[in-house]
Amino acid sequence: KIMSPSIRDNLNEIIKGIKENRILDVFEKYYHADVVMYEKGDSTNRVGKEANYKSEKNFVDNAKIHEAKVTKILVDGNNTAYEMSMDFTYGEHNIKKTQWALQEWKDGLVIKEEFY
Repeated sequence: KIMSPSIRDNLNEIIKGIKENRILDVFEKYYHADVVMYEKGDSTNRVGKEANYKSEKNFVDNAKIHEAKVTKILVDGNNTAYEMSMDFTYGEHNIKKTQWALQEWKDGLVIKEEFY
């Protein structure tokens, strides 16, 4: 019997996709149609897959990721979190930041994601 991929496996694929600059690929594959994304508690223009795809594409079109390093991963049932340090250029600005992504999963897909 073949086991379906676990949330941990899917999360690892998302992280791998970010590191390999395949953000839109993993977004298409692992995010729920009804996904809501929050940045510092605000979900303006980030409700549903279509609106979020536009935001993700805007980031991809304007950012060059130099390094993405995951320092912590937590998986508890349908909830996951990971801490990632990123070094990227957005427009003309070099940005180095560390952020947490908290995710809630439904049917093996991310339905809610918050960044801190």
